Amino acid sequence: MSMSAAPEPQPSQLPDLIKIGSVASDTAINLQTDILDPVIFSEREARFVLDNKGILHSNSRITFSTDGLALTDETGRAFFPAGVGVHSLIQRAALRVGTKTICEIEDYNHFAAYETTFLPPDAIKEREGVMSGRMMTIAPTLTGRGHPYQNASNSASLTESLTEAKSISLDNGTSVTLSDVNASYWRPIKQSVVPDASRVVFDYQKESNKPTYSVLLADLFPFLKTNQLPLFMMSEQVSIHLTFTDRKSDATSERISITEGATLAKDAALVRGDCQMIADYIFYPQDLMEQYRQANANMSFTYVDYQFVKRTVSADQFSAGLIQNVGGAGRIVNKVFVAAQQTSDGENSLLNNYIAEGPAISGTSTGSVKNNLKYNDNFLYPIDVSNDARHYHNVFQTEGRVPYISRDLYRGEGQLTIDNASKDKPGASFEKYSADGDLRQKFFYTAFRLNKGERVNSRGIELYDTRTTMGASSTLRVWLQVMRVASLKDGVIMMAYA
Repeated sequence: MSMSAAPEPQPSQLPDLIKIGSVASDTAINLQTDILDPVIFSEREARFVLDNKGILHSNSRITFSTDGLALTDETGRAFFPAGVGVHSLIQRAALRVGTKTICEIEDYNHFAAYETTFLPPDAIKEREGVMSGRMMTIAPTLTGRGHPYQNASNSASLTESLTEAKSISLDNGTSVTLSDVNASYWRPIKQSVVPDASRVVFDYQKESNKPTYSVLLADLFPFLKTNQLPLFMMSEQVSIHLTFTDRKSDATSERISITEGATLAKDAALVRGDCQMIADYIFYPQDLMEQYRQANANMSFTYVDYQFVKRTVSADQFSAGLIQNVGGAGRIVNKVFVAAQQTSDGENSLLNNYIAEGPAISGTSTGSVKNNLKYNDNFLYPIDVSNDARHYHNVFQTEGRVPYISRDLYRGEGQLTIDNASKDKPGASFEKYSADGDLRQKFFYTAFRLNKGERVNSRGIELYDTRTTMGASSTLRVWLQVMRVASLKDGVIMMAYA
């Protein structure tokens, strides 16, 4: 009896290997990991070149560390900004095939601050604090002890109330200190001294201990969260280009933060040997990959990229009503999100400069923000949005994800971050930075979802933004998510806007 060969599967029966989640769970998979050194490296940029093999796993990582010399004394600690962690090192990220740029994000460190607001607190506290140095987990803080210890042997006494929590603060999982965090905070309690409760970073998070953190490729290039790159089908060189945040020549930094009251010796410098890419390549059975290559010799897929607009806006311009063209002409734009950075405290703040702020807050008012978008000769909303709760809701609607930030952190409303003298004693700070000064209204992002699927006409998109009243000039940053199409034919990839 003759045996006939099994029929070749039809193209419609082949799984989409580049679409995450489309491959059956019982498919044989081989994973190969390579440690790649950058082909170009300096304090300003780095470039990695990938091998054209397998399928690049979107959870591949790039690692970084610094030289540990930012502080030269024991008056405090240096650490990566709480909101972005090691992402603060990257100013621009670009993914290129040959000489063509597939995806590029400008001011990536500020982009990462926006993305951090959507990370669940448990993921930040248990994973990101170790993997990327982010620490933006907010928790109630118990009311501080308002009187000194009577004797030094009273070490079992509590520094805080057992029942009252009248404020919130950053909580990375450490216990509150019992003495001044600028000194030897681990020493026994001092007699007749009122405790100044504050949390500090873990030892492994201190810049002086040279921690090695990493960044996901899917964070650098968000389209990789749903697609993977079929490197085995590409004949051109695939590379990742990173432009680093400027290393300051004086004792200032946009890369790290330091304990309040400490003095920065010099800006953090990258360590060449720890800047590496951990590239994971996925291999399916050879016959399956070959059949997929033949069936998709001429393939195309859509993905998202970002356009960026940045300018300085004075307080008077915001008060009079800013009308800013943010581009997007001839493009299909899915969403727009906006941030205005007013203060530039740099290393002398918990979040460094990676913040989004609103109007100045007084004892009776948080000011007002009214905004809208206009495109294709129509406004997105028939009435300008002025309600702060609606601003927050629009961020949720735009992203389809809940921002894990309270209204205190969003618009400065509520009483949970205020250092109120009527309290017994404010709750614990973090590295001596109070929630009132360093967390309140530092996450005021506004977002717009363009849900009609229309192509923007030649006039582009206009942002109407009135803020009464900003305390000073601000740096306005606007990102537009646009649709692009990539086509892969005979190993050569071409990109175009959808």
